[in-house]
Amino acid sequence: MKKSVSFLLALILILSIGAQAFAEGGPATVQSEVTVHNQPTFTDAGTDARGFSPGTYGSEYGRMLKLANGNWLAVYTIYDNNGYTRVSTGGTKLQVARSTDNARTWTVLNTIADPGRDLDNGQMIQLENGDVLLAARSVRWQESYTLPVYKSTDGGSSWTFLSTIDSNIGTPGSLGSPDRGIYEPHMGLLGDGRLAVFYANEKYALSSPAYSQIISMKVSTNGGSSWDSEIFAAWDPANSASRPGMPVWTKMTNGKYFLTYEVCGTAGCNVYYKISNDGVTWSSGIGTPIPGQNGAPYVLSLSDGRLAVTSNGSALSFSNDYGATWYANDQALWPGAFPDYYWGSLYQTGTNEIAAMTSAKRTVGGHNVKIKFLTLPTGFSDGFSGTDSNWTKYEGTWTVSGGAYNVSSTSAAKAIANPYVSLVNYAAEADITLTSAGQASLIFDVTSPGNGTDAFKGYGAGIDSGGVLWLGRFNNNYTQLASASVAISMNVAYKLKVVKNFGRIQVFLDNVLKIDYTDTTYNRGTIGLRGGFGNTARFDNVTVTPHTYSNGFDSNTDSEWTRYGGTWSLSGGVYTVASPTAFAKSVLNQRTTGEKYTLEGQIRLNDSGEGSLIWNVQNPAVGTDSFQGYGAGIFASGSVWLGKFNNNFTSLGNATLPISPGTWYTLKIVVAGYRIQVYVNNTLYIDRTDSSYTNGSVGVRAGYNNNVSFDSIKIY
Repeated sequence: MKKSVSFLLALILILSIGAQAFAEGGPATVQSEVTVHNQPTFTDAGTDARGFSPGTYGSEYGRMLKLANGNWLAVYTIYDNNGYTRVSTGGTKLQVARSTDNARTWTVLNTIADPGRDLDNGQMIQLENGDVLLAARSVRWQESYTLPVYKSTDGGSSWTFLSTIDSNIGTPGSLGSPDRGIYEPHMGLLGDGRLAVFYANEKYALSSPAYSQIISMKVSTNGGSSWDSEIFAAWDPANSASRPGMPVWTKMTNGKYFLTYEVCGTAGCNVYYKISNDGVTWSSGIGTPIPGQNGAPYVLSLSDGRLAVTSNGSALSFSNDYGATWYANDQALWPGAFPDYYWGSLYQTGTNEIAAMTSAKRTVGGHNVKIKFLTLPTGFSDGFSGTDSNWTKYEGTWTVSGGAYNVSSTSAAKAIANPYVSLVNYAAEADITLTSAGQASLIFDVTSPGNGTDAFKGYGAGIDSGGVLWLGRFNNNYTQLASASVAISMNVAYKLKVVKNFGRIQVFLDNVLKIDYTDTTYNRGTIGLRGGFGNTARFDNVTVTPHTYSNGFDSNTDSEWTRYGGTWSLSGGVYTVASPTAFAKSVLNQRTTGEKYTLEGQIRLNDSGEGSLIWNVQNPAVGTDSFQGYGAGIFASGSVWLGKFNNNFTSLGNATLPISPGTWYTLKIVVAGYRIQVYVNNTLYIDRTDSSYTNGSVGVRAGYNNNVSFDSIKIY
């Protein structure tokens, strides 16, 4: 955002976020704060080209990058001179710092200047070969605008100029009224390995048709050395005054691309977004708004599939469904909004931690660059060995005794887990004992809890002494979704487990699947325990864990799989195929993979040949190599292999490994970006890099005219 921001909206947003007795929106809580850089003040000679006083300007517009070696780099803008209007070599500069302790402390590595110009809007990316690129905007206001790219081959210690993404250069004053600059580049990698950049572009302000500002993008096929033709990514064909700007984009775990930006001029700088299947093709128009976010957005795709967004209002929002719906975190990131805090950005610094960077107001004038670290629960567990401090109770009498949580309930009393856990896909389970006739349940995706029988929104699954296992939906009332007949005895502990996967709800009792139902009404919330009506119950070993997929085939069904060739059978919790001359395969009927996950399964060759796991599967069909994706497997002749498929087979690696038919082997595939590691019985055999496919489903595959069994397939 170059000039204007909606102050009123930002203020309203901050005032509307307050503490609540129950963490309704959750789930992130602030833990600590550090200062990355605080530029010293100096006595300046007067204002600069923009009317700012450089002596108290400080530092701002921080962006971070995690390197492959685990270190973090930060880039931010500093003012340490009187500006280019007063000093020919003056202007704002970019400074690069490094952290070796997960962004807690920082050491300055280098300062980058473009003499006689204002250098700002720095953003970095690391390429597969280890090179680090830094894009920025370089300006002589109303006269010359460029987007330079610098390269470092030593982890950020030194930089050389590499290329120019775009430029608009004129005579002094010729590019003003209206301004016709280019700003705010943000680089990333596409699924095919190409480098892409998005930026705000005013070059069409006097064109026909005219656009005050649009979001443009370009692609590089040679690591940023040169750039292809411009692509329009976000623009408003119906209103030339619309100003989409400050673009930030990410690849989501479902393989699609999410682009967010502010829309000033016509939409009060509210934040909007678009989604693209390939990152290059973008629909016409201005996109879809993100509620409660205003000015200069930043989006982070979390490893568990959630999206997190912040903006100049300091609010933090999450989406559990790739942007379709949003919910606000209870706790704002910073105690104010624009102009005291701005240009925020977000990073995942741990499995359950995110870092929020901002330009923070300081008492001496200007800003410094700060980071707040927030805990983001990725699971929950309580064995009730102590107190119930992790629970907020709604009616009933709840006591912790004997290593369990006991409730005496008159009218469906509830205890809700706090801290709030809100995952995209997860498994929630508890040991439930009815100590008197009636019912007890596990509730999940819970929001808006209160006193009263059905006083919450979410789902519940429970057992009833009448011999019923039930699944229902709550919205301050109750709707039955499904049930199963089961034998329930008093004073017997039953393990109730619910698996939630993109609207699919599976309910297990003592590890046997009993209910399989799809409902998409709710997709976020925390978990809780619920008593019955005039009865007593006991709960223990309550856990919530991130979950993508797991199947031990204990139900002896494969209804969620599609078979392609072969004769498949299920018996004793084992999935077996007799494969014909064309290699048979079975593929899971949902897209489950992304950019970082582990696929694991057990394989047994019952006679000869080979058996394998396949992943990032797209377009499967009957036929030996009829799909796109990857595969890794074991061969009875004594080897483990890795390959890729595109209706043919390309070997990526193999290793010698004695294989005995009739013996179970655990095959594990660890995918981290383009890196693929193949383990057998927890020993690493193959480690390769390939960027051909980055999303799809998973499956199992037999060999040529052989018999293979599979078990315990899971993704995590």
